[in-house]
Amino acid sequence: MIRSGHIAAWALVLWGACSAAATAQGLPDGPLSPADIANRAFVSAQTAQASVAGQALAAAAARLAVGAGPLAQALRERQDLEAEVAGLGARLATASTGNNAVAEAAVRALEAELTQSADRLAALDARIDAEFPEYRALTRPAPLGVAALQALLGPDEALVMTLTAADATFVWAVSPTASGWYQADLGHNAVAAAVSTLRRDLGGAAADARGAAALDGTDGPRGRSFDRSTAHALYRDLFGPLDSIIAGAGHLMVVADGPLTSLPFGLLVTAPPEGADDDPDALRSTPWLIRRQAVTTLPAVSGLATLRRAIPPRGDAAPGFVGFGDPLLGYRAPDGDTAPVVMAALDAGATVVTRGVYDDIRRVADLAPLPNTARELRALARTVGQGNARLYLGADATEAQVKATDLSGATVVAFATHGLLTGGLPGLDEPALVFTPPHEPTALDDALLTASEAAELHLAADLIILSACDTAGGDGTPGAEGLSGLARAFIYAGARAILVSHWPVDDYAASQLTVRMLQGMYGPDHQPRAQALRASMLALMDQPGDRFAHPAIWAPFVVVGEGGADRFTR
Repeated sequence: MIRSGHIAAWALVLWGACSAAATAQGLPDGPLSPADIANRAFVSAQTAQASVAGQALAAAAARLAVGAGPLAQALRERQDLEAEVAGLGARLATASTGNNAVAEAAVRALEAELTQSADRLAALDARIDAEFPEYRALTRPAPLGVAALQALLGPDEALVMTLTAADATFVWAVSPTASGWYQADLGHNAVAAAVSTLRRDLGGAAADARGAAALDGTDGPRGRSFDRSTAHALYRDLFGPLDSIIAGAGHLMVVADGPLTSLPFGLLVTAPPEGADDDPDALRSTPWLIRRQAVTTLPAVSGLATLRRAIPPRGDAAPGFVGFGDPLLGYRAPDGDTAPVVMAALDAGATVVTRGVYDDIRRVADLAPLPNTARELRALARTVGQGNARLYLGADATEAQVKATDLSGATVVAFATHGLLTGGLPGLDEPALVFTPPHEPTALDDALLTASEAAELHLAADLIILSACDTAGGDGTPGAEGLSGLARAFIYAGARAILVSHWPVDDYAASQLTVRMLQGMYGPDHQPRAQALRASMLALMDQPGDRFAHPAIWAPFVVVGEGGADRFTR
């Protein structure tokens, strides 16, 4: 379905960059049929589109594949050691720019340290290769050909993948019985402009945001507009030519790149909208993609193969739930009065960040309290199984408690609190989740679980719920790497699937979306994750109240990872 005038140049670019990946798929070297060309382009584009998040997903799934024994620990050690080698390499590159005796000594010391770490990594790799020979296939999976992907898809599933270039966007669509690809005349800047237009209508809801205030579900802005024409044009131009392949699937998986990673696909519009963009009734009747099918985000096509063979059966034990939330904020003390939670830190001077510790606890303690989060977590615990649930609320919702809790056996882990982007507080240099501030900040507990600290957790959960703001990306800007920050950290830590948000979420709506999703997953119908989220979104969108019709309220969350049924591993 790609325009023939562009096929030779595009194919040559892909083959030149990624010929090894194509050869690994056993593709012919001689004259190629149109189907061979399409398959080769699909395989090669996956390498061109590969992301850090995709590698993290594969590595996390590999840890899960071997449970919690010695090999699992070795796999964790390998990831940490690989990061150490990369860090030493970066330090060595910096030190090598010096030309004095001190710089030369530093270079020699770093070279020695790097050699030792590399030797340890090689020895660990040899052990892992001997004990778990499939590890390489799981952590560095070859891109999937069309036929291999089709074998993984259920009868009601389809997948789309994008690759954004300077002057065009290439789109692939694959179902169990059909496949196609297309070149859209929308380059990076055009796609980024469309995404920015939609994001302006979705962010900025300060009165609604969990990051700013709590609502009771009855008040809020009325007549907010959403540019549905842009949402439809984006779908029409990128995916319309492939609609016959994907429209019939109940579950659509999306592997996006570039600016598209900043947008949940469920709010794209599949047909020309009618009525006014600020009319709640017109918004409700809009042919949103989410009305047609459930949507899951994948960081890489190869991640589907990893997810669908990585986890052994868990058994018949009741699902385990662990939840953290309702931190004591706004200077609210445990007894409910207005005394400050923290003492010494309140007398501190200007913002200071030292040794990875956020010292200005005043900034954290002054964030708005979130009254709906405790209710949300209690409802989630009841839904998953009250008899096998642990809740840490209020004064117990501390960063130290998160780090001390054994999360390795939990089926669902939920965090309902503030989510902060990099720079969300003065001096904060990475995304973080907010917890009850301590009296004195320490490396163990400064009230902020940062992305790097989240990556050190040990998880084996079917679902991690990050019911907070901006947990899907590093900064939410079009073109930023997809699934950066907190989302990537929890994938690294071992999550099979995560529920994350693309913008500041409405406090009341977030509690409704997450509880209804788990009710769908663990209720009589046992809906897959993505289908349960879709049903929850539609229920919220259709309930009385003008503000619920706007996608800023019902569309922030996406499922990342395995959104389908666990029929492949359970």
